[in-house]
Amino acid sequence: MKKYFFKPIKFTVILCSCMILNAGCGERASLTGDVDEESCITYEEQGSEKQPDYQDYAGLWSEGGSSHEEILKTGGAEFYAEITNNNELRGWMYVQQQRTERFAEMRDISCSIEDGHCRYAFVDDGFGNSGTLHIQLGRDEIKIEVEDFVLNDENLSGFGISGSYVLVRANKMTQMSELEGLMDGQAQEHETEHRSDLDQYSTDWSEERLNEEIAKRKPYLESCSYWNEVLDYMENVREVRDISMFTDTLYNTDTKVYVRAEFEDVPPLILHLAKNEIYARHGYIFQNADLNAYFMGQVWYMPRCTAAAFDDGVFNETERQNLELLRVLDTYKEL
Repeated sequence: MKKYFFKPIKFTVILCSCMILNAGCGERASLTGDVDEESCITYEEQGSEKQPDYQDYAGLWSEGGSSHEEILKTGGAEFYAEITNNNELRGWMYVQQQRTERFAEMRDISCSIEDGHCRYAFVDDGFGNSGTLHIQLGRDEIKIEVEDFVLNDENLSGFGISGSYVLVRANKMTQMSELEGLMDGQAQEHETEHRSDLDQYSTDWSEERLNEEIAKRKPYLESCSYWNEVLDYMENVREVRDISMFTDTLYNTDTKVYVRAEFEDVPPLILHLAKNEIYARHGYIFQNADLNAYFMGQVWYMPRCTAAAFDDGVFNETERQNLELLRVLDTYKEL
């Protein structure tokens, strides 16, 4: 999986870079010389020719300026762009459906921008659909239209990255912290895919082998920001102080249908983990760094399926009913 890194924006007028970052299109015109009034594209002098510089479009864009966490809860689309050599765009796109929480995504988007437009042909958006992303860089927005869309014959839901999306800058107050979290999550996912030294727990293991596996996974739990909170709950509320907190799931959501009353006094964090536990049981690889770390610390968990390839058809009816309830009850917000 590709890792994305933030790069400093380069400007021709170096001494005025701070002013440029905070200026509007009109102000940048007075500092750098020329501005495309329609798309707000600045230009750099190279010899006798003026080359377009699309660095202003680097960063996270989303529908309504929503943050990533807001999209996870209410649905929407987001697009991350990285610009190199003035007009080379690389990035990824994520779209989630509100009602079903289905999501589609594309990684390693790459194209050259010409006159504020670029196109990227894709063969799989996570649901097997294909088409071409027509990316249009506007004055204060990025518009993405899916051209020549072909629905995968096996995609019975009809969901995918299709139609058109108008994106604006994601909320600046949360953009950097969330992007860092996303990048950390991707790094964790990349690492997870290549961890061949982990084994999935079996009840016939010896105590020695079990302790060795717990020790291998301990660094993950130590990196989880809320592990101490979970530990406190398990020890002082559930009074679980043995290895079962590493070998057993929080709830038997695959075999028992729970009712709302059974979750009345359960902390929001535990409800959040219980909901995601249904996915983890089927090897779902989490992009969120804390969720990834928490489940990697559970010896019953074995990462097998990336988010893009995951099919919720693996859930049985009991899991579906519990998932529906827990989605309503889950009010926890990841930091």
